[in-house]
Amino acid sequence: MKNTFLIIVSLFLIASAAHAQVSVIVNKSVPENGIPASKLANIYSLEITKWGNGSRIVVFDYSSANNQQNSFYSYISKSSLDLKKEWMKKQLTGEAKAPETLNSDDEVLAKVASTPGAIGYVKSSLVNSSVKGVAEIK
Repeated sequence: MKNTFLIIVSLFLIASAAHAQVSVIVNKSVPENGIPASKLANIYSLEITKWGNGSRIVVFDYSSANNQQNSFYSYISKSSLDLKKEWMKKQLTGEAKAPETLNSDDEVLAKVASTPGAIGYVKSSLVNSSVKGVAEIK
């Protein structure tokens, strides 16, 4: 009985970790305080390339799929393949440059904090005062 209970609790904890909350973060220089999913989709599709104050948006993404990326892409109703196609098209036509890809939450957090106009997403538990949270995905 004890073993069954421990297994159930372990599975619950694993499932909870797999669906950790994700926060969309921006550099403190960004004027926006909240960004809806539709606008995030346009930013990550490179349709919107400037913030409301006219400064350039610098997009950061992950170099390989992870739980944060899966949650974020689902939130903006895009797939990895869709975004990669859009980025390739924009690059080939010279309209925009594909997002810089990073390997970890720590890298995304550091790059967004140090790059004016930057946007990215990380596990909510990692958000600190070096960046501004503009959306939370549960």
